[in-house]
Amino acid sequence: MGVVSEDATNEFPRGVTFSISLRADPPPKEVRVQYHLAPDGTGASAVADCSEGATITCTHTLTSGAGIFIIPGANITWHWEVTDASGQRTNTPDKLYVHQDTRFTFQTLQQGDITLYYHSGSEAQARAVLQAAAETLDRIGQLEQTQVNFPVKVFLYETADEMQPAIAPGGVGRGVQVLGEVVYSDTAMVSADVATLDITRHEVAHIVTRQATKGPFDVPGWLNEGISVYAQSRPLAGHAEALQSAIDRDRVLSMRELNSSASGSTASTVGLYYGQAGSIVKYLVDTYGAEKFAQLLRTFKAGSTVDKAFQTVYGFDSLGLENEWRASVGLGPRSASPTLTPAPTEQARAAPTSSARQPSGAGAADGGTSWVLVGVIAGLVAAVVVAAAAFVVLLRQRL
Repeated sequence: MGVVSEDATNEFPRGVTFSISLRADPPPKEVRVQYHLAPDGTGASAVADCSEGATITCTHTLTSGAGIFIIPGANITWHWEVTDASGQRTNTPDKLYVHQDTRFTFQTLQQGDITLYYHSGSEAQARAVLQAAAETLDRIGQLEQTQVNFPVKVFLYETADEMQPAIAPGGVGRGVQVLGEVVYSDTAMVSADVATLDITRHEVAHIVTRQATKGPFDVPGWLNEGISVYAQSRPLAGHAEALQSAIDRDRVLSMRELNSSASGSTASTVGLYYGQAGSIVKYLVDTYGAEKFAQLLRTFKAGSTVDKAFQTVYGFDSLGLENEWRASVGLGPRSASPTLTPAPTEQARAAPTSSARQPSGAGAADGGTSWVLVGVIAGLVAAVVVAAAAFVVLLRQRL
């Protein structure tokens, strides 16, 4: 067998096509591309489609959104495994492919281990975003008593619309616009449309929390989002108003509702979801201190369930937390629900796979990642949250 050429071709936003040309007589039995998508994936592979002839060309397109997400800055280590007619396998040397958004020419700024990529706006504006990211790594790192000891990338886009192909080829659904997202644990995607610095703080906080809680179990989605809201300088537009309106009418979300992913992605409750999650985290930190809060996250990291974690650290379960927080905002206690739905805490860490090898188990529907929406849903916010029409600002984390 003789290798003529190997290549990785950027197909942004579709993905990347790996190709190899080789001479082999007789033709190989199988040609397979082996790849690893850093930093969160494990090894995966896919059988390539091959042509016929004296020189055989084999290709495989790794499609973004088909079980994995290939975003700008993604590092893919790859090589070919060729099995000849006798069954003998030959591997080519590893190569590194770095995915890029080919629509723009990005400039970079660096501070410590953070690199900011931006293609528009002034350098002063870009430096403000970089500074917000660095301050968040430090502040939330101290709160959670953890250290992000790997390089962090922040991609800054001018608008949410131009960012969409970079995070979700084909869009994320009618009427939904995402302002920020963490797809992999080292990269934050941010748009400059609304509250750019606070969206940066929110997304970078997700990176810190992922580092602090990385283990067999995940923290509840509302707690993860609440920490990121706490990292902001102020709640995003509409969130504080939605929370206050719900408090005034005693229509705040129960723990069962907070534990439902639908509450964080439905127009009628999304503002309240993020406002309340941030308020509960602030209550825990202000009332019991940062040390106990960091202990809570360590308890989750060690593999605790939700109620056991709160009971161990604070002496109350989820309902106890709900009623303590309710009392802090002037509401009476709520009785225990016989059908309380616990937060999904065990997270399937599925490896990046090709469309032919979809992940199984929890999280398979979204490629083995935990989706926590935080974007912008344009439309009328239902009267149950606010009485007037408004734009609901969300952010989201996919980890």
